[in-house]
Amino acid sequence: MQILLLNVLTGAVLALAVAFFSYKLKFLTFDGAVATFLLAVIIFGFGLLKWSVPVLTFFIPASMLSIKKTDTKLEISGLLEKPGSRNYIQVLSNGGIAVVFIFLDYCTKSAVWYLSYVVYLAAMASDTWATEIGTMKKRKTYNILTLRTCVQGESGGVSLTGFVAAFIGSVIVVLSSAFWVGNLSLLILITLVGFSGSVADSFLGAAVQAKYKCKICGLTTEKKIHCGEKTFLVKGKKWFNNDLVNITSGLLSVFILLLIYQLSF
Repeated sequence: MQILLLNVLTGAVLALAVAFFSYKLKFLTFDGAVATFLLAVIIFGFGLLKWSVPVLTFFIPASMLSIKKTDTKLEISGLLEKPGSRNYIQVLSNGGIAVVFIFLDYCTKSAVWYLSYVVYLAAMASDTWATEIGTMKKRKTYNILTLRTCVQGESGGVSLTGFVAAFIGSVIVVLSSAFWVGNLSLLILITLVGFSGSVADSFLGAAVQAKYKCKICGLTTEKKIHCGEKTFLVKGKKWFNNDLVNITSGLLSVFILLLIYQLSF
């Protein structure tokens, strides 16, 4: 019990440092920093290095990419629901589900929950890298369902650069867990399944994510308010926003991993 308490206290100090500097560097909004602190206490305190290293490997590069501004990213910011610093909803959608795997692992002592945790983070990283790097410069973008050219930054839009970036994002997160996973076949599997999460995210974004039209400028956007006025729904489900797309694609990756793991390992 004393060791656990010491781990949690140490985790709280590290979590406070991460949340504070992330807020100062504008990685996070204030409410995002609070949510990050609460989640990080659990991850750092209960998970120690084994669980902390992958989430930091996801969070730090993803945050740096998200706040990096280019002319192209500024141009398409009107399309995106939440460009820039991450708020508490984004933090919870990325990290909240991951924390569940820590408790499942703590209760069951099954190795599959650590693999699920890593693949979920890999899917989140894959999607973030695809979006942020894929929209840094002007490039041809295609709707993943119709394969027709679409507006860069539109939900469901993909590019070759985005696919490459997505794969690299998955690789980096999975490599951070290599010491604890140890099995090359599993590492390759997690990488590929994590990458598939980005592909699933694009399909969901194109097929069911809510898209709105601005009454003032006519722009199709993810935002419910644009040019100071309410937008109106033109495609997708009103309740299916970008955060839900991210969570669903991440959980689909976990489901695929669990299915393959049960059949092959």
